[in-house]
Amino acid sequence: MSQQILRVRPTKIELIRLKRRLALAKRIHRILRERLTILVAEFLNNMRILANSRREIMDKLASIYTRISLLNFQHSGDFIKAYIESSPQMIDVYAASKNIMGVKAPFIDVRLREEYKQLKTILSPTTSILLESIRSSSIDIVSKLLDLAEGEKTLEMLGKEILRTRRRVNILEHVVIPRLEATIKYLEMMFDEREREEKTRLKRVKEILKRRRGGE
Repeated sequence: MSQQILRVRPTKIELIRLKRRLALAKRIHRILRERLTILVAEFLNNMRILANSRREIMDKLASIYTRISLLNFQHSGDFIKAYIESSPQMIDVYAASKNIMGVKAPFIDVRLREEYKQLKTILSPTTSILLESIRSSSIDIVSKLLDLAEGEKTLEMLGKEILRTRRRVNILEHVVIPRLEATIKYLEMMFDEREREEKTRLKRVKEILKRRRGGE
């Protein structure tokens, strides 16, 4: 802990200013600690969500790989390729940002296109239910992968902000506040000493004056 005395003018006005700075530093320290607590809680909550998302994506990928293997037995490669090429674009992806305790984090919105909403309700005679289910599952996986990417970037940005906030809290707690307190204590001791010296001096002056009057 650093308790170096700040280089200030030894005046009572400066002492008042230092006390105001100390009160402000303590208030900022309290606000930053509360913010740090919230950021850490948000970070841990995002970690839990991402862990669950990864498990869910892995399960869905395992399921879709099984269906793709079955599809390869039912249809030729040319049929599957033609089906994929004839399929319209099914989703739109919109990117923006969101605010988490002052941290700008990414926000990704995935929306189904209207033509796919209509298309997926009607199966053509040449389109198998298996192929349609693979396409539907693929859209779901893409959406979840984008959510995962959004979450991981958010986690990274929260982590950086936590480090920055923790550094500020530590500087206030171990450097700024102790130095202000040490300087205030030093000035108060100096003024108390001056006051005692002044009282002693006044007392001596009174005694001298009293003796002089008595001598007269």
